[in-house]
Amino acid sequence: MAKDQYWLGVALTAGGVVILSPDALLFRLLDSSLWTAAFWRLFLMGCAVSLIVIVTKRGRLPAELKAIGWALIPAALCMGVSNLGFVFALTHTSVADTLAILATAPVFAAFFAILLGETPPLRTWVAAGVIAIGIWVIFDASFGLDAWKGNLAALTVAICAAIYFTICRLRQTVDMTPALALSALLSAGVAAAMADTLIPPASDWPPLLALGLFVMPVSLTLITLGPRRLPVAEVSLLMLLETALGPLWVWLALGETPSRATLFGGGLILSALIAHGLAAWREQRSRNRAFAAEFG
Repeated sequence: MAKDQYWLGVALTAGGVVILSPDALLFRLLDSSLWTAAFWRLFLMGCAVSLIVIVTKRGRLPAELKAIGWALIPAALCMGVSNLGFVFALTHTSVADTLAILATAPVFAAFFAILLGETPPLRTWVAAGVIAIGIWVIFDASFGLDAWKGNLAALTVAICAAIYFTICRLRQTVDMTPALALSALLSAGVAAAMADTLIPPASDWPPLLALGLFVMPVSLTLITLGPRRLPVAEVSLLMLLETALGPLWVWLALGETPSRATLFGGGLILSALIAHGLAAWREQRSRNRAFAAEFG
């Protein structure tokens, strides 16, 4: 991998994650009902990403859609479910719980890679065991409360996102951004069918426009393009930025303090993911050095 491509991948992925991090806070600031807010967030995002695709691809769009091929529909459906599950989770559990559970997506992706003929290393099995304990701690504290529904939605989002990442790996030579646009428009249609009204309060327009026209389309486009230039381990570590920053913005703005169960369970999840990512990163560096010594 060329050095300039590597650093471009780091910049794109990290930039996308930082831009995405206030997403939960902006959504919490909305006064609209769940499905009204979800519709506008997703519809505006779908229009913005579609415009980005049309402008950047121009006459190459038909050829690029053909290159994506069979992967377009399943990738869009997975992200569509993730889009809807995320907004449901944000309104039924804490931001810290939601983002801690979402952070497990790369480990689920590692297990789905078994379908690609890959065998997860021992560190992935160990990390998965610790993560399972962390998720159990979070869920155990939420049973008897409505929060368990949001936690279950967040877990569904993590699994669907992992399937999306796996599909992207299968099609890593093509740009999957069109799938993001399609997923947003499909999930916006579902949200519209569920909403009592599509007219939000006037006070909701600033955060809705920020979410739909900037935060979501720009961040997800960068996160789709960046990881194509980076090893999976480093992508996983960079994605943890959102897990740290998202609850921080909500705590600073709204005073939402994570519970002890969230801090303990989320701490287990983050510790396992960081250890897993660092071990994979060191292994990748050792391989690169060995390759350079042999062929350099």
